[in-house]
Amino acid sequence: MKLSGKLRIIALCTVLISLAIPGIFVSKVSAQKQDDGVSLQRGFRTGYSDGYMAGYRDIIDNVAKNYGRHSDYSKADRSYSKDYGTLENFRDGYQQGFESGYDTGYERKSFESSLPTGLKKRGVVVVDNQVAETHTDTTKTDSAVLTNANTVYSDSSNQTQISVDPISASYQTTGNAIVIIPRDTELILELQEDLNTEQSREGEKFIAKITSPSELAGATVEGRVAKILKPGRIKRRSELLLSFDRIILSDNRWSNFDATMTEVLAIKGDNVKSVDNEGTALGQSSIKGDATKVGGATGVGALIGGIVGGPVGLAVGAGMGAAFGVGAVVIERGKHIRLNRNQQVRIKTAYQTQIR
Repeated sequence: MKLSGKLRIIALCTVLISLAIPGIFVSKVSAQKQDDGVSLQRGFRTGYSDGYMAGYRDIIDNVAKNYGRHSDYSKADRSYSKDYGTLENFRDGYQQGFESGYDTGYERKSFESSLPTGLKKRGVVVVDNQVAETHTDTTKTDSAVLTNANTVYSDSSNQTQISVDPISASYQTTGNAIVIIPRDTELILELQEDLNTEQSREGEKFIAKITSPSELAGATVEGRVAKILKPGRIKRRSELLLSFDRIILSDNRWSNFDATMTEVLAIKGDNVKSVDNEGTALGQSSIKGDATKVGGATGVGALIGGIVGGPVGLAVGAGMGAAFGVGAVVIERGKHIRLNRNQQVRIKTAYQTQIR
């Protein structure tokens, strides 16, 4: 009888493993598709921000409307990180975002921070005198036909064409032109020091470098830690609120500044779950990890109990394993938020800023 009980336990474990293996492969495929979607979305948002500033500047400078005169449009890789997914999808999204943002900025409309409904891969448009690419999908065909003088974009769905001259952007933040940053413009900042809920203090100052939009790349933003809430046993999530106070182009060119953090671009170990509407970064709770610990301890206890004592031991072992898991969770604290040096955050300006 004892041998028969052991065989039942082994058979049960074998069945569970065989059921889990297909799920692992499905999870990997789903994760790849999700990464591709994230890369496309990140590219769109970065491109939209760059394009908005470029379009806004062009209309102020009374320059003809033209995507291709901006080198960032053709490169389409500003602020890309391999953590987002594939570069191809990032560039695709970047160019779509740049075009949309440029049109909005050129028409001096309000900055639109939400992603368009049904965003999907379109195909990278190459602005280059040597290479041309054509991409096709099931609903629409977009192509880029290159000549030495310009690039012609054709859309088979409406047969429209836009001629774009590949001219490099001439505006530089190091010049004397007035820099205008519209309200609700999204900027991507790269932190220049570590910030966390464990060692940082409220009121502590920090600096960050602007990486996007390209019109402001390299400028410095000064800020301070406005609020810190450490994780605890009862209120499990930590909180970190940053304030942005000044933007600096050079020693004699700066302006007061205000913005709200809208996103922390995730890296491993930052423990940030989300950013709320007030700009506060919320730390990860250990609820998911707790469930895994309790479930894992229960399963191990059941397996050991079943082998040692048969059906009765199975129930007793499961109870002991669950109790051990719950005990481990009770003494575990929440997770600290850790923003590392060179990590990027996305912010949105609170009002129009002018730097003379």
